[in-house]
Amino acid sequence: MSFDCLTVMRKDLDEVVRNRYILSSMATFPLLFSVIIPMLYLLTLPANLSKTDVAALSNAVQGFAALTPKQAMISFLVQSNLPFYLLMPGIMPTLIAAYSIAGEKKSDTLEPMLATPVGTVDILLGKTLAAVIPAVLLTWASFLVYALLVNVFTAGTFASPILPNALWAVALLLTGPLLAVLSVYASVLVSARLADVRAAQQVSAVIVVPIMGLFVLQLFGWLTLSVNMLLAASAVLLVLDVVLINLGSKVFQREEILTRWG
Repeated sequence: MSFDCLTVMRKDLDEVVRNRYILSSMATFPLLFSVIIPMLYLLTLPANLSKTDVAALSNAVQGFAALTPKQAMISFLVQSNLPFYLLMPGIMPTLIAAYSIAGEKKSDTLEPMLATPVGTVDILLGKTLAAVIPAVLLTWASFLVYALLVNVFTAGTFASPILPNALWAVALLLTGPLLAVLSVYASVLVSARLADVRAAQQVSAVIVVPIMGLFVLQLFGWLTLSVNMLLAASAVLLVLDVVLINLGSKVFQREEILTRWG
């Protein structure tokens, strides 16, 4: 990693810290998914659940037969929350990446940087890291809060902490970061052609649709996420990342930006 790349990354991170819209938007996700949602279902869970009440979860919860009704319900709810932790690294980088290109074009700060000797690869890599690193770290920190809440509130129900487990580890350490890179380069492709930040974010946020689809499918018991499924999804994301990185490098033509988009 070159010094120029780190300089671009630090510059973008400084702008993120000063941007109240990005900070408030990014703070909303951890509060909602790590505190509000788990507290709602942990505190409102019925005390007297029967096998009949949770019978429909038999195919959605691993090891269902060995669990009590309450354990089965909690396991289902906890796993159903996993797509939200893929949603965070999918959405949050677009908040930063769209500003880092479309926002700079609008404020006339992109062209001076492009006129410097800093290489295109260093610019894109620096902007990618500035968007991916905060999003992934915030997702991990949010999960720690979520896991702590879940483990504390279920200490009397389970003999040992239920989080983290292998499924969540793959999601957070592999699938999430790959999804973050995908969202960044989707933003690069969009914001390289659009001058409006909000429009760039909205178009890039199309990535949210399949993730919410996972949540709905899980909630209705039509799909059960597994480690193998996430590994397969991560392999597909890796291929898409490589394709988008190459495409993004071609789309981000500094000479065209300097002569036509300035």
